[in-house]
Amino acid sequence: MRVRWLFLLLMLCLTAALFGCGKEESPDLLRMTFLDTGKSDCIVVEAGERVVVNDAADEDDQEMICAFLDSLQTQRIEYLILSHFDKDHIGSAAKLLRRYEVGCVLMPDYQEDSEPYLALMEALQETGTESRRLRENYQFSLEGIEFYVDAPREVSYENDNNYSLITRVTCNRSEILLMGDAQKQRTEEFLESSHLPQNCDLIKMPHHGDYNKRLRDLFVKVRPRYAVFTAGAERSRVEEETLTLLEACRCGAYYTDEGTVTVTSDGVNLQVDQVTVSEN
Repeated sequence: MRVRWLFLLLMLCLTAALFGCGKEESPDLLRMTFLDTGKSDCIVVEAGERVVVNDAADEDDQEMICAFLDSLQTQRIEYLILSHFDKDHIGSAAKLLRRYEVGCVLMPDYQEDSEPYLALMEALQETGTESRRLRENYQFSLEGIEFYVDAPREVSYENDNNYSLITRVTCNRSEILLMGDAQKQRTEEFLESSHLPQNCDLIKMPHHGDYNKRLRDLFVKVRPRYAVFTAGAERSRVEEETLTLLEACRCGAYYTDEGTVTVTSDGVNLQVDQVTVSEN
């Protein structure tokens, strides 16, 4: 009888070894894709089956953005977060509003006199999409993923980049910061936020790699492991001081001009992958 039980135990162990002990790998709760749109921003966040888009790149990127969203079988964008109104952040926004159902557009509270901005306003009116001009911070949750959108503190700024909304995405223990084009004054404001994470897995670098003196303070406080640069092939905004800072902080760098960057998290482990241009 003992020999029989030992034999059965051995067979169970062999079966467990072959089939992973009956345990499935933890599913990814969060998937974030930094599209290769050159020196512009378009970040697609998948929280389960729900989609958030952070910035909408340039107008000539709309076919690429729509093709990617269509590959996800996207019909609805829960939130379209527009960090600010520079053309390389809102260029394809009007197209997205007309092509997909958009639950709500979040944007800073100022106005622009530019064609992309006017096109955005026209599309909002035409589609009747809800929009919020943020004067105060805004939070929402989708499928257990927490989104915190930090609003500018001042009514007006000399530099439009400082109107940037800063978005913190939290997936259990994984933290990601999307800094828009925040420069020194805006970064300084965010450093005083009670929602500043103590540790950050990944940061989308502000203004395509432009350096400001408060960037070092931000890195010291949030200690990112990875950084993503939305950069064109010439990387004109990636300054030497920025690269020195990353090296000093042992922060790995990814550049979208080398291909789309994809971040996944199961709530505990965060992984960064890149499909390089040569692999496309």
